[in-house]
Amino acid sequence: MNWARAKTIAIVVFSLILIFLVIKYLNLFPKEGLLTAEQINMAKNILSQNSIKLSCSIDRKIYYVSKLGVTTESRYDSIVTKLFGKRVDRYQNEFESSIYHLKIVNQTLFLESKYYQDPFELFEIKKSDYIKDYDGSFIQVYRGYPIFDGKLIIKKQKNNTLYIFTKINPRRFEIKRTRVISALEAIFNLLNQQRGIKDIQNVRFGFYLKDFNVIQGQAIPVWRIVADSNVYYINGFTGMLE
Repeated sequence: MNWARAKTIAIVVFSLILIFLVIKYLNLFPKEGLLTAEQINMAKNILSQNSIKLSCSIDRKIYYVSKLGVTTESRYDSIVTKLFGKRVDRYQNEFESSIYHLKIVNQTLFLESKYYQDPFELFEIKKSDYIKDYDGSFIQVYRGYPIFDGKLIIKKQKNNTLYIFTKINPRRFEIKRTRVISALEAIFNLLNQQRGIKDIQNVRFGFYLKDFNVIQGQAIPVWRIVADSNVYYINGFTGMLE
């Protein structure tokens, strides 16, 4: 018997088994399913019987994701330098010129301008990194997933334009992926935890930085549900209202 060859085969087989177990444990290639039409119709009937209106479409996808490591922008130095020149005081968070008034509050930038400017050119950000939200504002996206804390809002006022800008810097996903509850599960979990809802207006999957005051942290997968003009976030792993 060729012991060297047998040893090589055993090592290869062991390695393949080990790779299979690692992939299975980390769920690197999960099978993402879809809600069926029957499930959605049944949910609609239950909602209707309870006098709850469903005014939006339902995302049928079953997601397998992990938490997302992020940092939040807090100084916006490039924007300050572009509009006002170099920051004199490193703790300075409010600036004014003949055209602009800028203030940074809790990682969010508020900029009043006497003239309307394209916000993507103004803040030097890629339009492809944002999607339009249900209310006309823009949400930051990363690898196709919305990050609900990353927002760009433009409000045209009588004498100026107000830009409200919050930037999230995505870092990386954790390796292990886990199944997220479906959109229907999220809706019924919300109804169990928040009584009196009459109209579900928007349901969207994405990521949410639970403690936004933390400069560096993890964004968790959530279902953002707009109901009766209020915004709710349902944890995609636990089903709990954040």
